[in-house]
Amino acid sequence: MQQTKTQGGMARRRLMAFNLLTFFAIGPVFGQSVRTQIPYEFALGSKVLPAGAYTFSVTGFGLEVRSAAGEAFHAPILTRLGGPAEFLRDGSLVFDEAGGHRILAEVWIPGTDGILVHNTPKDHHHDLLMFPSTNQSLNVSGSVAFDRTCRKCHGPDGKGEEQADKFFNTKIPRLNSTSVQSKSDAELRQIITQGSRAMAPVEVDESGFRHRLPAQSVDAVIAYVRTLKQ
Repeated sequence: MQQTKTQGGMARRRLMAFNLLTFFAIGPVFGQSVRTQIPYEFALGSKVLPAGAYTFSVTGFGLEVRSAAGEAFHAPILTRLGGPAEFLRDGSLVFDEAGGHRILAEVWIPGTDGILVHNTPKDHHHDLLMFPSTNQSLNVSGSVAFDRTCRKCHGPDGKGEEQADKFFNTKIPRLNSTSVQSKSDAELRQIITQGSRAMAPVEVDESGFRHRLPAQSVDAVIAYVRTLKQ
């Protein structure tokens, strides 16, 4: 299942990609940058960087990643990516994760197109880290995140969808039920981010790319689910 999703993601990347010459002709605005906190160790090409605050910018030489101490690291841009859609309009980083190791793959700076700096061939999933929004009115609400991810199986009010039950040949848990509402936030977070025996981790499809929900959206969804009590 995971390998199939990964191969599909590679195909979508190829379909949406432009060649490098096109990128430099109409690509992102050089010099625009964004600063964010990375909560885990990650690789930029062959360089492994520790968790910490980093500034990301696109220059005429590629992607520049600068640490809080001022040390600069660079990676060539493989191609330009179109998008993203509204859900991720505030920008994000996408890491290819496999075996507990994360490699920076995509950078989406607000107001520009995305860039691809690494492409893992297979056997990985995408970890999404959204940039903090400078405009609180643009933050994605729990109901919006729910509609984009959970609604198709659990129904608009969390009470289920008969068509989804038939498709999966099982009765999907009703989110307003006591069995779901009695779970702790930690248990719900585990199911959403890691999946369960009967359910894959929750993912959002944006501009043809599938990514797991970022932490702030997971918390927003859990808060919204709590409003669906019977």
